[in-house]
Amino acid sequence: MSDVAQQGRDIRTKLFGEESLKMADDFLNNFDEGFARYLNDGLFGEVWNRPGLEPKIRSFMTVAVLIALGRAQEMRLHMRGALNLGITEGELKEIIVHVSHYSGVPTAIEAIRAFSEVTADK
Repeated sequence: MSDVAQQGRDIRTKLFGEESLKMADDFLNNFDEGFARYLNDGLFGEVWNRPGLEPKIRSFMTVAVLIALGRAQEMRLHMRGALNLGITEGELKEIIVHVSHYSGVPTAIEAIRAFSEVTADK
């Protein structure tokens, strides 16, 4: 395994846990091995490990963008990841409130639903 592939796996494990990593790998590899490699190596191995921003800040940004886009399923996944990286429930709430002023109430309501589901799991 290349260094960048291992770095991708490492950050994904920190975000989502070993079990979720295995399920995601199975899901993505069953779809297309090249796409699975693109996400692991390109997004998580290279982008998430670039110097200049620590993973916690990248996680904040990812959650905010997913809220603004209304991508509920990925939002839930990345909210869990944010909590795993040490972002607090209070900080997630602040992201929702802040983003709602730019993306609108419907995206905030969807984010509140996701937040409620994710934090009920903890």
